[in-house]
Parts: sequence; C-alpha cells; structure tokens
Amino acid sequence: MITLENIMTGDTFIGEELEFFIDDETLIGEVYLDGDLIFQADDMSNEDLLEIEFHKEFHVRTDEDYISDEDEY
Repeated sequence: MITLENIMTGDTFIGEELEFFIDDETLIGEVYLDGDLIFQADDMSNEDLLEIEFHKEFHVRTDEDYISDEDEY
C-alpha cells in the first residue's frame, strides 16, 4: 500500500502502484497512482527529475514505512 499526502493541501491518496511517465514529444511528466493521474510537471527530461519534482509536493509512505515505524515502539 502507498499513501500520498499533498504537502500544500493535505489531500491524501491511497493506492497500490505508483508510475512515472515522460512524454518525449511534449516533455510533460505525469505521475499515476493505480492508473489515475495525480501529478503533472512541465519541462521534464527524465523520470529522475520528475520524481524529484513529485517529492517536492507529495509525502510518500509505503507499507515498509509503517512496518519500520511499528518496530521503533
């Protein structure tokens, strides 16, 4: 499970699969959660850059994060 929280709005999205996609013709980067578009960015030349921009707007937690947190208690 993946939980995304928009840092600015506090909106939360929950899903299973996060995908990063770059359109080579338009250089528009898109991020999908379970097939639903949740983020777009212009002037993206590669997926690494898109992921950096995405993480500026979203806090991401995965199942592994929840397990690690429980281990600390």
